[in-house]
Amino acid sequence: MNEKYISIDDIISSLKIDKKTLQQWIKENRFPAPLKVDDRLTLWSYAIIENWIAQQHKPNEFIDNQDLEL
Repeated sequence: MNEKYISIDDIISSLKIDKKTLQQWIKENRFPAPLKVDDRLTLWSYAIIENWIAQQHKPNEFIDNQDLEL
């Protein structure tokens, strides 16, 4: 099976963010780093981005039980 790749334009359009935000997230390690194909082409693995998006929707697994009234 061939791996699929997506461009920065596809990502910013799907996430409804601007290019500067995405670049900042990458710099802060909050978003997966791209694959530099050549000097003019940067792509992301579709599977890696799909997994990153799924991780963003997970509820917090940590609950401070001391704050709960039982």
